[in-house]
Amino acid sequence: PPLGLLYLSSHLKARGIPVRVFDSTFSSRAAFVREIDERRPDLVGIYVTLMTRRNVIWMMKKAKAAGATVILGGPEPVNYAEEYLSRGADIIVAGEGEDTLTALVIACSQSDCPRYEDIDGLVFRNTQGAIVRTRPRAQLPGLDAQPFPDRDAIDLERYLETWRIHHGVRSISVITARGCPYTCRWCSHSVYGFTHRRRSPENVADEIEALVERYRPDQVWYADDVFTINKRWITRYAAELERRSIRLSFETITREDRLDESVIETL
Repeated sequence: PPLGLLYLSSHLKARGIPVRVFDSTFSSRAAFVREIDERRPDLVGIYVTLMTRRNVIWMMKKAKAAGATVILGGPEPVNYAEEYLSRGADIIVAGEGEDTLTALVIACSQSDCPRYEDIDGLVFRNTQGAIVRTRPRAQLPGLDAQPFPDRDAIDLERYLETWRIHHGVRSISVITARGCPYTCRWCSHSVYGFTHRRRSPENVADEIEALVERYRPDQVWYADDVFTINKRWITRYAAELERRSIRLSFETITREDRLDESVIETL
């Protein structure tokens, strides 16, 4: 499931901004065209990775043809801003998206010609055609203050059942932290930079508890970049799950140098 988009959705809705998520995972190009034609959105934001680039360029053209302002985010477009802007994107969100997108939506709702220059975290072309990069946006100071991802915006049950059919278990994904301080050359740092911010063990356990009650998953996929980066956090989190009598199989990724006997035992 597209947790990044679902975090944006819950963030915007918490501020009274209406938003609809079009989840392309189990959908089609024809369905996207119908969505655009029926709803005629003023703003269309698209999350982009290297693997979705071709489809995104096609989707941008359809959204632009319907009169929408196209906003791109995710790890891919900020590194190729000129290419995406030349192919139809109006604005690229650089870095973490919640506060930047909120400011952008408000500005666009208040003016037909918003001053993008005044909004941190954007890349766009000005009226002279030059590419402008505004100041970097300050990152969210406390992740516990963020609402949980807006899973109601998509058909999450279909993900769970698809995973069960192909892998034998109902698996659900959770993010406990954002970013990674390591400098592996193959990895993208365009969204979170080289920072690492964690939610509290109690906050993550609250989300897990709610997911277990509602969706009955067999397994959790912790989608962090480096799950065991903080040994003390892992110990506290394990203790919190045990206190709540929550025991679930899980998958995650980490680094070999962030494992020792005590961490492995805790996992």
